[in-house]
Amino acid sequence: MTILGVAWGTFATVALLSFGAGLEVEMARRAQGLGRGIMILWPGTTSLSYRGMPEGQDVQFLRSDVETLLEQVPELESASPESLRYEPIVRGDFVYRAMLAGVGAEYGELRTMVPAAGGRFLSQRDIDESRACAFLGDRIAEELFPRSGAVGQSVVIGGTRFLVVGVMEPKAQDSDYEGKDSDRVCVPITTFERRFGTTSVDNLVLRAGEPSQTGAAMAAVTDVLAAAKSFDADDAAAIRWWDTTEGDNVRRYAFLAMDILMGGAGLLTLLVGGLGVANLMFLRVRSRTSEIGLLLALGATRRRVLFSVLGDTLTLVLLGGSLGVGAAMVMGWLVAHSSLRSSVGSPEITAALALGTVLVLSFLGIAAGWFPARRAAKLDPVLALGGRS
Repeated sequence: MTILGVAWGTFATVALLSFGAGLEVEMARRAQGLGRGIMILWPGTTSLSYRGMPEGQDVQFLRSDVETLLEQVPELESASPESLRYEPIVRGDFVYRAMLAGVGAEYGELRTMVPAAGGRFLSQRDIDESRACAFLGDRIAEELFPRSGAVGQSVVIGGTRFLVVGVMEPKAQDSDYEGKDSDRVCVPITTFERRFGTTSVDNLVLRAGEPSQTGAAMAAVTDVLAAAKSFDADDAAAIRWWDTTEGDNVRRYAFLAMDILMGGAGLLTLLVGGLGVANLMFLRVRSRTSEIGLLLALGATRRRVLFSVLGDTLTLVLLGGSLGVGAAMVMGWLVAHSSLRSSVGSPEITAALALGTVLVLSFLGIAAGWFPARRAAKLDPVLALGGRS
């Protein structure tokens, strides 16, 4: 029963923390479906007067603003314009109404739109030459080309025939704007502007070189655009930011708090098991009093008696711990290979978790066995031979 108590405490600790780690990885993967560390910027309407201009002025972004920002904001690593509109995507008798996005060559990498094997995303040459080519979301490709590959085929968008150069690899995505990427068709921004006669873009997708530079990049971008578009840099209504790294930080701290809570609960369970081990060892020392007295009388050192009892304690604790870790690993494997994986992720027993478990179990074994072992080592051989402690 003592071994089972330690096993249960170990199982609870390892299972809770490994499930938490797996869920965190899964949620991070889903969050990165929108893009890794990106910022999305929309133009707005001014709410403050600025240099003689009254409030209520509409701010407009241009494709050329991307080059300006990359030149003047060193914190920025990558950027892409984006123009959006719903359009029917036609292939023969099939019609699929989808979100059409005119974008730059960096957009695919920014938005983690990875091409499936055999295809590619839009290139800078496609942009420069205003080519009539398209990159399809995976759901659209399945609907329009159910029995054949889409790459190399053609679709008609707004009366113009577009060559399909790539299809997005399916991905998990838990947040979006204007629909999921699986229902999005990307075309060169220059082709989009020429075909639909637009000059402004709907938003900009940006990313700083390092997550720690995001705040500085946002401030610098705001200053550059304020100077270029003639609005007050402190006017929060002139432009609207979506900083996805804020969600990353919130998720990271939330899981840290959850790990501390679950680890504390598991540790308390282990401590209860440790008390059981200590109680058991006290009983064993009491039942072996005559035997220990004989050993001491025959010349055994007190240190040897001490280490003997500690060794028995560590054996019990490590045996129970091994059973608990093994059960947690089996449960994690079952979850990872079941339908639950898509919801809770794949439980991960990391190196830090494994090392921490070993250290906690070792400390627990020494702490639980120390007092019984010291009591055994201090027995008087004469009294112990008589069965008295």
